[in-house]
Amino acid sequence: MIAMSPPLTLTGKYSTCSESRGLRTPVDAQLGKNWPIFPNLLFFVDHTFKKPYRFAAMQFQASQFDSILLKLLRPLARIFLHFGVSYREFCELSKAAFVGVASEDYGVHGRPTNASRIAAMTGLTRKEISRIRGKLESGEGAQTERRSPINEVLSAWCSADEFVDARGRPRRLPLKGERASFESLIAQYAGDIPEGAMRKELLRIDAIELADNKVRILPDGLAKLAADKQKATELLLEPYKQLQAAARKVSR
Repeated sequence: MIAMSPPLTLTGKYSTCSESRGLRTPVDAQLGKNWPIFPNLLFFVDHTFKKPYRFAAMQFQASQFDSILLKLLRPLARIFLHFGVSYREFCELSKAAFVGVASEDYGVHGRPTNASRIAAMTGLTRKEISRIRGKLESGEGAQTERRSPINEVLSAWCSADEFVDARGRPRRLPLKGERASFESLIAQYAGDIPEGAMRKELLRIDAIELADNKVRILPDGLAKLAADKQKATELLLEPYKQLQAAARKVSR
């Protein structure tokens, strides 16, 4: 059981003692000496009462910032999905953007930032940073190594022996079947995406046509998809300039 000291009337300002983080406070002159207060009282109060509130405030601020970032990303996601860009492609491109900005903007004495610091800033491994830097230096930073499931399916449809005719053209495929069917094409090249979901997405982007339970590639649809991506150059005009100016303003 801890013995409690009788209450005292303290006067003057609190003063800290440099020895062992102790606290001593001047008391009434009648005492004629300093009263030893809990040596770790300040540490106890700070960690028991103040730190949780500070941590909660930091969490709240981080949550607010995440909400802002999510709002900024939603229009970009809408653009990517319209142009058939998958998350995997976006992820690869975003890595190149993170490494590029960290290298150029945070170097010392005009030199590029070293890989260890970039790793600390971005969360990427140094091996991954080295790979991405190699792509950036060779001018291939905007090229993605991973293709979307849609591109994988269409590429296989136009090249795999099972899905092309004697002249090397993509076949008209029956919806169902163990081989040479749309179902088997999706099973082999779309990962875990169901046949129905992939069919709806290909129909949405006008890449295929469905008739009499058979599916065929639309050459015009593929050409339209490729031409549609050229519209993305318009984003390098006013929207890009505004976003670039905003980024410079907040990073000052």
